[in-house]
Amino acid sequence: MMYTVGSVPYLNAKPLVRLFEDLGERSPVKVVYDVPSRLPAMLKSGAVQAIMVSSIEALRHPGTRIANGVCIGTLREVLSVRIFSKVSPDKIQTLALDQSSMTSNALAEIVLDERYGVSPVMDPMAPDYQKMLANHDACVLIGDNGMREQGEVAHILDLGLEWFELTGRPFVWAVWMGNNDLSPELAGWLVTAQQEGACRMDAIVADAPEQTGLPPALCNRYLRDIMHYPMEDRELDGLREFGRLLVKHGLLKVAHWPEIVAPQGSSDAGV
Repeated sequence: MMYTVGSVPYLNAKPLVRLFEDLGERSPVKVVYDVPSRLPAMLKSGAVQAIMVSSIEALRHPGTRIANGVCIGTLREVLSVRIFSKVSPDKIQTLALDQSSMTSNALAEIVLDERYGVSPVMDPMAPDYQKMLANHDACVLIGDNGMREQGEVAHILDLGLEWFELTGRPFVWAVWMGNNDLSPELAGWLVTAQQEGACRMDAIVADAPEQTGLPPALCNRYLRDIMHYPMEDRELDGLREFGRLLVKHGLLKVAHWPEIVAPQGSSDAGV
């Protein structure tokens, strides 16, 4: 194996790493899994050459690189990142945040201010729906938890759809980020894995219910119809707009635009 990358262990990342798992010892890329909060330390230590990281991280630090051509994104709704509210969105005064995602929490703050004119008091918490809503008007849940929760509340906001209604752009939730070790060759493999993931989608969908506990129909819809993995000009435009709004709302002092690493061609990075 020539490279090692760090990935989140969530369902939406499976199509981006399935190729490397299937190739096993023949794979040029080894994948290690951990929660998002631990991945940046792996990159800093040099243990990995790239990490699948929340998009705000790619805008937070100067001198970063991201692999062009691949992301975890959505064109409209996302299903797995939602606000559950006991009151109408324009009445939310207290919001419990899912402490496992900085991007989703920042997006929630932007959406509530831009679309509903509210800036609630926000408290990071462990992702427990009942506990989060016990003393808050609303809560943010993400990932498999965000999809699994049925939400017996008056209002549910899908933050992917809210972003589209606000900006008309796709939303980039996560990217492959690295430093100087994120080479065009590695970017080529990451794009090839995304393309091959689409070809392996039947197997990924078939495995998903056992891995997540989610209904087969929901896994199928989420992976085939909701998730969007290519990253081209319109996705980069959405990422730029997110950076602009992060600065506008004081969530970043400066949005540092990363270096975009173009992948080597398929003839160099093919399977």
